[in-house]
Amino acid sequence: MKFKVLLSLFVLFCLHANAQTISIVGTGVNGWPPNQIGAEITLITTDNISYTIENVLISDGEVKFRQDFDWALNWGGNTFPNGQGILNSSSDAIPTKAGIYNVTFNRVNATYTFIGTPFPAIGIWGPAVDSQNGYVGNDKKMQTTDGVIYTLADFYFSSGQAYFRQDNNSTLVFGSVSFPTGVAQPNGPSIPVAGGEWLVTFNRNTGEYSFGYPSIGILGSALGGFGVEDTDLATTDGFNYSIKNLLTINGELKFRKNNSWATNWGSLSFPSGTGTQDGKNIPVPGGVYNVTFERTSGNYQFVNSLSTTAHNIQSIKVYPNPSSNEWNFSHNNILDTISLFDISGKLLEVVRPSNKQFSLKNSSLSKGIYFATINSGLDFSIIKLVKN
Repeated sequence: MKFKVLLSLFVLFCLHANAQTISIVGTGVNGWPPNQIGAEITLITTDNISYTIENVLISDGEVKFRQDFDWALNWGGNTFPNGQGILNSSSDAIPTKAGIYNVTFNRVNATYTFIGTPFPAIGIWGPAVDSQNGYVGNDKKMQTTDGVIYTLADFYFSSGQAYFRQDNNSTLVFGSVSFPTGVAQPNGPSIPVAGGEWLVTFNRNTGEYSFGYPSIGILGSALGGFGVEDTDLATTDGFNYSIKNLLTINGELKFRKNNSWATNWGSLSFPSGTGTQDGKNIPVPGGVYNVTFERTSGNYQFVNSLSTTAHNIQSIKVYPNPSSNEWNFSHNNILDTISLFDISGKLLEVVRPSNKQFSLKNSSLSKGIYFATINSGLDFSIIKLVKN
C-alpha cells in the first residue's frame, strides 16, 4: 500500500515537472506578443490536459491559445464563446466579445469555452458616423474594459447628428444637445457633432460623454520603461502638443496616440527630427526638456530647459556618489530646496536645507538610480544620484 502511494506521488511529480504551459494571447486580452509587453495570460492546470483561468477581462478582438510561450504550437478558432481549436492556423483567431469570463482549454482535444457575461455593446450611430446612410447605417462600435466606460479612438466624424446606441437597438439610444461634452439621456435629442477626429468617452451608467482631442503620450526607457503609463502632452488644437520640464534619464522614447501602439512615431534623430510610424526609438540623454510634437507631420523637438537659462548651477558638489548611506550636497550659496525623484520620475522627498551644505539620507532606498533637482535662489540644477 505504501509503495502504491509513493508511486502515485512520483507519477504526479513527473507529470507536473514536465507540464506544458498554456497561455491566451491577442487583441482580446493584452495584445499579440512579442510587440505588446505583458501579453501572456497563463492558464492553470492540475492534470496537464484541462487548463483554466477565472474572471478574465476579455475585450472585443481576437485571441489564440499557445503552448510554452511559443508559436510552434498554437490554436485558433472561428466561434465564440466555445468551439473547436484549429491547430497552427495563421488566419483563424477566435473572435471575442468584451466581458468577464472563466476560460477553459483542453490541450488534448483543443476544445475551448468562455463562460461569463458579455458587456452590453455601445456604438455611436447617425449621420455624423455614416454621412451617406445616416440612421440606416451601422453603429461605430466603442471599446470597453469594464462595461461602464466606453471609448472610441482613431475615427473621423462628419459634421452631423449622432446618438449613443446600446446593442444595435434603436429603442435604446442616448442623446443630448451638448457638444463636445454633456450628459446623454435615454431617448434624448441627437448630439450635434462637429466634423473631425475625436477621442470619445461614454459612461453607460451616468450618461456622461466627451468628444476630446486625440491624446499624444510619450514613453520609454528614458521615462521608466515601455511598460509604464504614457506621459501625456498638452494641446489646444489637436495638432500641436507640448510638455514642459520633462525629466528623463539616459534611454529611449517614442510618441504614440491614444495610449496605443497602433499609431506611434519614432526616429533616430535627437534633439529634433521627424517621427515615422513604427520608427526607431528616439535616443534621449538624461535631462530636463521642453518637448513639442506636431501630430500631422510627426515633427518633434527636445529643448533642454536647463541649458536655455543663465541660472543653471555650475558649482554644486555631491559626494559620495555612488553612496550607500547618504549624499552630501555642497554649494557656494544657500541651498533652498532639494527634491528627490526615482528613475520613473516619481517625487520621493522634498527637503529645505536653508544651508550651504546638507546630508540626504538614502539607507532606506533600494539600490538604483535617482535624480535630485536643487534650487538655490534663482539658480537650479538636476543631478543623477546612484544608491549602491
